[in-house]
Amino acid sequence: MGLKGGLSLPDLSSGAGASDVSKGYQTISGPDFAWVTDMKLSRKFSLETALEWSTQGGKKTGVQTIPASEFAQFFPPGSNIQYVYANFTSTVRLQYLMLPLLLRYDMDLGVDGRWKLYVDGGIFGGYMVTGKGSASGSSKVYKDKEETDPISSTVVTFDSVGDIRNQLHRGNFGIDGNIGVQYQFNSLALFAEGGGNYGFINLQKNSENGINHTGSLIFRIGFLVQLLKPKIYTPR
Repeated sequence: MGLKGGLSLPDLSSGAGASDVSKGYQTISGPDFAWVTDMKLSRKFSLETALEWSTQGGKKTGVQTIPASEFAQFFPPGSNIQYVYANFTSTVRLQYLMLPLLLRYDMDLGVDGRWKLYVDGGIFGGYMVTGKGSASGSSKVYKDKEETDPISSTVVTFDSVGDIRNQLHRGNFGIDGNIGVQYQFNSLALFAEGGGNYGFINLQKNSENGINHTGSLIFRIGFLVQLLKPKIYTPR
């Protein structure tokens, strides 16, 4: 068993059929840490599970697409305008509790077996614990991306922070994997790894708000303490 922690660099990728509302997210950063258990299956393979706190989300800066329904008061009844545009910054920051289940393969890097290169991969299930959406900046709102046709002369202030969990699916599942290097002392192992995850569930409940999937690159260091010496048998 052990602990690992480090930096998550997530963004929100656009799903198939996504509109401009959900495109253009860039990477943010946040913590990622986990309680890990590793159970030997053979000399080379083990089963790894964890209870992980993971940062997900993304940020958009510049001209952004907004559903026109949010500014319906500026259009006559029956108007068929779907989207409007404004220039500001918006950030989505999500915190998930994740349960990965990974198959790990170890490769010795030296004759004494202390240095190992390993890869692991598998699936995860996740539950969104917190979900915050924030915006900052002010801009006129336009009918076009080129910002030449404002819907009014009013400058709108977009500064806001709010809980957006009711707009999003709380549950998620997807794929997870890492590659790392480990040094084994007697019963203590230290390791460093890089990897990532990708969620299969569409984040938004309403596709008018976009179609995005969570995902992140992760860099961590950690340690494992050997509680029981594995009994690995080989044929005579």
